[in-house]
Amino acid sequence: MKIIGVIPARYQSSRFPGKPLADICGRPMIWWVYRQALKVEQFADVFVATDDERIQAVCEQYGMKVVMTSSEHPTGSDRVAEVASKVEGDLFINIQGDEPLMEPEMVRQVIRLFDDPEVYFGSLKKKVTDPAVIAADSTVKVVTDDLNNAMYFSRNPIPSGLKDTDHVDVYKHVGIYAYKRDFLLKFGAMPQSSLELAECVEPLRAMQAGYKMRFTETEYENISVDYPEHLEQVIAEIRRLGLDKTIDG
Repeated sequence: MKIIGVIPARYQSSRFPGKPLADICGRPMIWWVYRQALKVEQFADVFVATDDERIQAVCEQYGMKVVMTSSEHPTGSDRVAEVASKVEGDLFINIQGDEPLMEPEMVRQVIRLFDDPEVYFGSLKKKVTDPAVIAADSTVKVVTDDLNNAMYFSRNPIPSGLKDTDHVDVYKHVGIYAYKRDFLLKFGAMPQSSLELAECVEPLRAMQAGYKMRFTETEYENISVDYPEHLEQVIAEIRRLGLDKTIDG
């Protein structure tokens, strides 16, 4: 199976314009994400998918492979689908471009889902117990069935908490997506669904159309850069780990 890693990266962002090019210890954030992705030995190739010439230029400057894509894509998954139409591969992994310390083992966990030949769409979930995290609309929650197929996503707490939930675990969605190529091309051709638009969670497009999404639980936690102030947290962790001393040049 030929596995391709794809990092969607767009310049325009309402919360943090130019985020992929934000400076982290002398290198752009997209460089850090790409470097972590290269640690996944199962990848036959890794690409940045963008619609912006500034991001393209930086990728080429640092020797990162880049695919130019349409500026009309509503989600990262749609951008990855365009890459799948241009790049040969069997399995495509969508890696979030705002997690410069992405743990490579998380990608491996998602890839292992496809040991089951019936899986064509997969991702990760992580148990959460902090009431503030559960309540936050920035945290996408997921409920899965006994076979670990997703039942629903919401930015509201699910289960609702209106009744006794002491014996029910709450999981957040960890946004590494994996798709078999044929399914991904179907996904990219689907119009956005009402549930997807209501929750701003793209897998609901496929689920509303009757497709299944398989999950596995992870113990890892990523630091996401949603706002400029999150850069300080990432920089502090990079320095704590000594990663700033491993930059070549």
